[in-house]
Amino acid sequence: AHGDAELARRFDAAPVLLDLDRGTFAVSGTKVRADPVGHWAEIEPPVRAWLARRVVVVGAESTGTTTLSRDLAAALRGRGGPHALTRWVPEYGRELTVAKLARARALAAPDLPPPTVADLDWDDADFELVARRQNRTEQHAARTGGPVLVCDTDALATTVWQERYRGRATAPVRDLARSMPPRALYLLTSDKDVPFDDDGLRDGEHLRGWMTDRFRETLTTSGVPWQELHGDRRTRLTEALQAVDRLLADGWHLADPLG
Repeated sequence: AHGDAELARRFDAAPVLLDLDRGTFAVSGTKVRADPVGHWAEIEPPVRAWLARRVVVVGAESTGTTTLSRDLAAALRGRGGPHALTRWVPEYGRELTVAKLARARALAAPDLPPPTVADLDWDDADFELVARRQNRTEQHAARTGGPVLVCDTDALATTVWQERYRGRATAPVRDLARSMPPRALYLLTSDKDVPFDDDGLRDGEHLRGWMTDRFRETLTTSGVPWQELHGDRRTRLTEALQAVDRLLADGWHLADPLG
């Protein structure tokens, strides 16, 4: 009731309290703050988006980021309950690469070899589009997902990719990275233990070590907890799940309402 009175005061309104005995809705803000996961079904989409612990998997080309992020989301969904809603946010940059390559091949002269991913031109507007689309897709998934949102990259990672292709990250892309909702955890996939797999959309085998170093530097200065994962697929998933479990066990540390 104190929180209701304070909210009404800020809107210059009169508080009207309904369902005081919790007969219609057997939940309260106090219970939700104490156990968001246990009351996830009662939480509305905008609040789910705010509460969702965003776990972002990043790494250089062909280091297993997509594999790990998919595996992690699937493992969490397998736990059932509110975690059955766990969403996986795909990498828009890959989708854009496929589209750019298809367009380049459609426009290529028929008497020449078809273009490869190494022939594609990338400009700063491409990376701004990637960061903007990544943010939008992530936010939509957070509204409809479970307590943990698993992301295969994000706008902060896009700044590293822009540096890789364009030599520096531009202000618009950095601004999009700064505008993201808080990250709970970054998982960095090491370039060790994973052989380079050229799937036709990759051209940076020689840069994997450099990119991994840049991710380490970027994550260290991000202010967000992060962990580098090594080993085979099963080992990485086990370590990722352990990191997420520690995150959930730590809770949300929500304050009592004002008033």
